[in-house]
Amino acid sequence: MKKIILIALILHSKLVFSDALFDSLLTNLNTPLTQISFIQKSTSSTDNVAINYYEKGNGPKVLVFIHGYSCNSNYWWAQLEHFSKTFKVISVDLGGHGLSGQNRTDYNMSQFGQDVVAVMDHANINEAILIGHSMGGPVAVEAAVILKDRVRAIIGIDTLHDIAKEPASTFVKLMVGTMFRFSQESATEKATAGFFIESTNKDLSNWIKAGSRNAPVEASRGSLKSLLGMDYPEQLSKINIPIKILNSLYFRETKVESNLKQYENLTIEFKENVGHFIMMEQPTSFNLWLEDTLKVLNY
Repeated sequence: MKKIILIALILHSKLVFSDALFDSLLTNLNTPLTQISFIQKSTSSTDNVAINYYEKGNGPKVLVFIHGYSCNSNYWWAQLEHFSKTFKVISVDLGGHGLSGQNRTDYNMSQFGQDVVAVMDHANINEAILIGHSMGGPVAVEAAVILKDRVRAIIGIDTLHDIAKEPASTFVKLMVGTMFRFSQESATEKATAGFFIESTNKDLSNWIKAGSRNAPVEASRGSLKSLLGMDYPEQLSKINIPIKILNSLYFRETKVESNLKQYENLTIEFKENVGHFIMMEQPTSFNLWLEDTLKVLNY
């Protein structure tokens, strides 16, 4: 029997202009998570790079938050405290990002997946839902391939737009490397083009742009090359867990039909009037969506 997937258009226009949580987020963009009682911990990945992570909450169920390209755990600030009231919450700084080590020789999605595995092992987590924004979506897939039944589901935020595509050619990946060698700022501008919509708060967008420009160049270059070269069909064929996606209508086109054909256990929803950083631009409505999604997953 053919599975019917509902593609939902989520409208929370009233919340866009009256979001106290967003105001609090803006005030705390550079506030360490330890100041909201998160415990900072560290472990080592399989390549001996130190992986920094944050933990809070005593719930039996665990949410692991995975940031995106050139980001870090602070990008989840508006979610971490909120969900730590009912879940054990963990947020990972992937290698080369945040306060994790920058001595990695090869930045790629597979190794980032190992970072997540290392954190779950160190924190003694038997089962979790992985929540990944942007690049964090592919990283969650890589981690799930390794963790197998320790991952209950993947929730992706503006990610996995085209999971049926073939990996990029060697030439394209070389071009990315060349761009970064000549100018990180120019390459970053190209990589982040389209992140924001006209109504995106300028303080937020400027903060995100500055973070991308100032990210370690090797981590940024390696991440982008690996993203382009990821073999989604191959990796997704190794798992069969629910994947729930919430994508913006404005950042990149989501290949709905081919995605649903490629991975059967997939649900795609869309949010209007928001750019790439959904969880930061509209944190209150996003948190409501995430709560509902966790209930649908019986988690």
